[in-house]
Amino acid sequence: MDSENPISLRWARVVEATSRAPLPMSEVRLRAGDMLGEFTLLMKLAQGGMATIWVAARKSPEGRPELVAIKTMLPHLCGDHAFVSMFLDEVGLLTAIHHPNVIEVRDVGLHYGLPYVALEWIDGDSLGQLMTEVASRGESLPINVMLRIVGECCLGLHVAHELRNDRGELAGVIHRDVSPANIVTGAMGDVKLIDFGVATAIDRLSEQTGTGVYKGKVTYMAPEQAMRLKIDRRADVWAAGVVLYRMVTGRTPYQGSMLEVFQQLKLGAPYTPLPRSVPKPLADVIHSALRRDREQRYQTAADFRRGIQFAAAQLCEPLTKEQFAHYVKTYMGEKLSTQRAQVLDAMSKIQFA
Repeated sequence: MDSENPISLRWARVVEATSRAPLPMSEVRLRAGDMLGEFTLLMKLAQGGMATIWVAARKSPEGRPELVAIKTMLPHLCGDHAFVSMFLDEVGLLTAIHHPNVIEVRDVGLHYGLPYVALEWIDGDSLGQLMTEVASRGESLPINVMLRIVGECCLGLHVAHELRNDRGELAGVIHRDVSPANIVTGAMGDVKLIDFGVATAIDRLSEQTGTGVYKGKVTYMAPEQAMRLKIDRRADVWAAGVVLYRMVTGRTPYQGSMLEVFQQLKLGAPYTPLPRSVPKPLADVIHSALRRDREQRYQTAADFRRGIQFAAAQLCEPLTKEQFAHYVKTYMGEKLSTQRAQVLDAMSKIQFA
């Protein structure tokens, strides 16, 4: 991990500030126009159970606005040390991972006791949304599109898995929540892994998952994770395999309620077979990623990507970044244009400091 990186140093200062004593229940109520460090909030984009996502901007050295996505903790959670640690853990991991297929941190700080992180802005949306748009037209994702997306995802995962600490040892990063919701496809042809909020690493600040508590999405969970065994990078390989399976079939390998899926995973039930129409090289790749015995699975995300490249060479023409960008814009262009217009409208109403 790069302890000399300016953003990493700012992250360390935030960690130190929040570790001295529990943060008070923050009374901060953010609104458009507020400043968080160098960034001006433009509009709220989304809110979940732990954080709010804002579109924000700061002036670049050339004077042009630089858009970012700012993630802030929900104020009422600021008094809970476990939530603060989890939030800062994700930020710490992201500041240490530098790869085109992993979302990049632009800044981190505290705003009157409210932790926040500024992330690079991607003109795009989740893979899940892209799949929905394609399905709404009665179409399927082309093989070269599917293989490019998962192949790029594997590149980002492998770099995260290979992250080393200051002692030169593997940090033990596992994303644990690889799914279409956490893969962003961009109008410029980008594929980015996001949300390391439930990732694990040996040197993380927060405590490990408590007994009886599962993190991640059950339908993308590896059998060993469902069985509460110690997991490693191969759990992410499984999850990426589920993503590819879903893109190919339109469903996940195991169906039913959360409890039913748990039972199937624990008992070793076979997953729903792939349709016979799936070409053998593609089916072989999926089967190799979804081996119940992880010793027989692809051992690394890099191995998985090599399998994808071998299948692609047999099945389809290469898909360039520009061609993938065109594909994304074909299905997501209207939605992204609307979002751009909303951001520009919000920007026109804000006076930058």
